[in-house]
Amino acid sequence: MDINEMKKTKIAIIDATIEEFNNKGMKFTMDELAKRLHMSKKTIYKIVDDKNELVIDAINYCFDLVKKEEARIINDPDLDIVEKLKRTVICIPDRFTNLDWMKVSEAVAAYPKIYEQFKLRIDNDWEPTFKLIDEGVKQGKLRPINKELFKIMVEAGFEGVLKIRNEGNTELSYQESLEEMISIVMVGIEIK
Repeated sequence: MDINEMKKTKIAIIDATIEEFNNKGMKFTMDELAKRLHMSKKTIYKIVDDKNELVIDAINYCFDLVKKEEARIINDPDLDIVEKLKRTVICIPDRFTNLDWMKVSEAVAAYPKIYEQFKLRIDNDWEPTFKLIDEGVKQGKLRPINKELFKIMVEAGFEGVLKIRNEGNTELSYQESLEEMISIVMVGIEIK
C-alpha cells in the first residue's frame, strides 16, 4: 500500500469510526467497523494499533476540520469581527452537527487517554481567536479583556454544556446550547 492509498484508507477508517462511535459510543467493535468498511480487521490493524488510538485519531481529525472551518470564517469578508468571533468559538463543521455529544462526553470521562487528547486540542491554538479579540478591541466593537480568562470561561462553558446535556437538563441541541453560551459570554464583552 503506497502512502497516498494509506492516507485515503486511514481517512475512510476514521470516517467509519465516527459513524460507529455516533451509533454505539465506545461500545462499537473492530469487527463492526471492519464490516462497515467492507475490509478485514487485519487491514485496519495495519493502519492503527487499537481502538483507543483510532478514537484519538478521529478526535484529531475532527479538530483539524474545526480549524479549517475557523480559518474559513476568519477569512470571510462578509462577516464583521464580532460575528467572526462568535462563530469561531463555537465552530462545528456541518458534518459533525449530528454527532452524539453525550457519547463524546461519556468517552472523554471514561477513557483517560481520550480525555487527555480532547483536553489538549481544546486548550491549544487559541491564537486566531485572540487575534479576533484584539481586532475587535481595535475596531471599538469589543472592550479590552483578559483573553486567558475568556478562554477559561469558554472552555468551562463547553464542559458545562456537555454536562447539562448528559444530565438531560436542556431541550436545546448541542449546537443551540453552544450558541446560547457564546451569546451570554459576548454580552459581557461586546460594546453596544
